[in-house]
Amino acid sequence: MISSISKSLAQQIVDTINDVCGHNINFINTKGIIYASNDYSRLDTYHEIGRQVALTGESIEVTSDDQFTGTNKGINIPIYYHKRIIAVVGISGEPAEVRRYAHLAERIALMLLHERELDMVHRTIEEKKQYLMRSLLYSEFDNPEYLEECLRDLNIDESKEYRIVEIEINSRYNLVNKSLLEQDVETLFSSVKNGLYIYAYPHEFIGLICNDFFNRDKFLLTTFAQKHAGIVKTSVGKATTLYKCRESYRTSKTALDTLRKNNLDFIVFDDLTIEILFSSLPEDVAEDFANKAIGELDDDDKDFLRTYYENDMSLQKTAEMLFLHKNTVQQRLNKIMARTKHNPRHFKDAVVLYLALHCNRNKA
Repeated sequence: MISSISKSLAQQIVDTINDVCGHNINFINTKGIIYASNDYSRLDTYHEIGRQVALTGESIEVTSDDQFTGTNKGINIPIYYHKRIIAVVGISGEPAEVRRYAHLAERIALMLLHERELDMVHRTIEEKKQYLMRSLLYSEFDNPEYLEECLRDLNIDESKEYRIVEIEINSRYNLVNKSLLEQDVETLFSSVKNGLYIYAYPHEFIGLICNDFFNRDKFLLTTFAQKHAGIVKTSVGKATTLYKCRESYRTSKTALDTLRKNNLDFIVFDDLTIEILFSSLPEDVAEDFANKAIGELDDDDKDFLRTYYENDMSLQKTAEMLFLHKNTVQQRLNKIMARTKHNPRHFKDAVVLYLALHCNRNKA
């Protein structure tokens, strides 16, 4: 909480009011010392009436010069903030004339103090979000007391399970418009129960959501991803206890990698199957495997084979999907077997071909 008006802020107010009214203005601390003034010769001098105002909490009007030590006629009023006197403002001149300017200085000071205090609160909350998220993402719990304070202030229940959400911004997206996107991200996590997020420069937002409400929140996340299709990719890691969120973060990256490779916009780690296996496979190994298994096939053959497997190796369904005769489907399967030395209709060979197609799609 702000407990005083800084010298720089007081001087700004002094200069602003002086430009309006032309009278000498002083800001006096609670010890009676002038610390801001448009009359620089009075800086750091004692102001007896200012000290009296600070002690009594009552405004004092001076009707003649040198009635008190270091004062001229004018008005001196206390500035209260959170029920405490934090400064005294004095303006020289006929009290009836300068009274309104003293109150104007008071109102400006209170308004600026309030704005700065709001900024400080907002900054403190942002700092706590940053500390909490980075602690969870990297399992670095070096300050347990501060971490406990962050959890309490951010309303995070450590007994619950959580998921990490990654929102990756397309690198070609104009970052000048990032503030517009962040407004939507803010709206998203404000709608999510106990959700919070941080911005990870330059192309990512990372969020924390409670798993208790995931069935509902999944709809919100899906809607967000659809709204920003082509601009962001949104992945969700698996549910873990709070202090194991590093594992949820790792799985969210696996899901994000799947989004990139398959040109999708939203996915949850729970929905992945063989993608989990391929996420840890070096690209050159996956490429070698695909080339060895289906390197002799052209793109039409690969698309045909994908359709065949997507239809559970059914000749009838594949023929209907591709508007082909069943005999034509069999002929194309035979041609693929001749080129690859793997029979697409036999289980073991089908596994090899199916996985190779998946590697080839990831590569694309």
